[in-house]
Amino acid sequence: MEQKELFVFHALLAEVYQKAFGEQLAPLSHGKAQTLCLLIHETTGELLDHKMLHSFAAAVIAGDQTAESPSTATLAILAQFAAGDNALGNGRHEMRMGAYAAWYKYRSRALTRLLAA
Repeated sequence: MEQKELFVFHALLAEVYQKAFGEQLAPLSHGKAQTLCLLIHETTGELLDHKMLHSFAAAVIAGDQTAESPSTATLAILAQFAAGDNALGNGRHEMRMGAYAAWYKYRSRALTRLLAA
């Protein structure tokens, strides 16, 4: 994962964590990872694996650029959750144009903030 992508993913994960738990981003325990997946599912209608979220959070906190990057679908689901979008019926299984729009909008805003700073 490139440095700018890691920055954007860190910002997204921190926003998701803040929205879910009202705390700053910290390593995800097993229970918190499961709770986060449930909250994401209730909001977006999409399922994410708690082990995958745990691994991504650990990599982001450590700043590990060699860790496996999340898929665009995963990023879109996290961005939908951060935005509070209820996307039931508009899931990743419907391969149509715009399925990942939430992620690209989030990425664009985050990079704009980075460049403005």
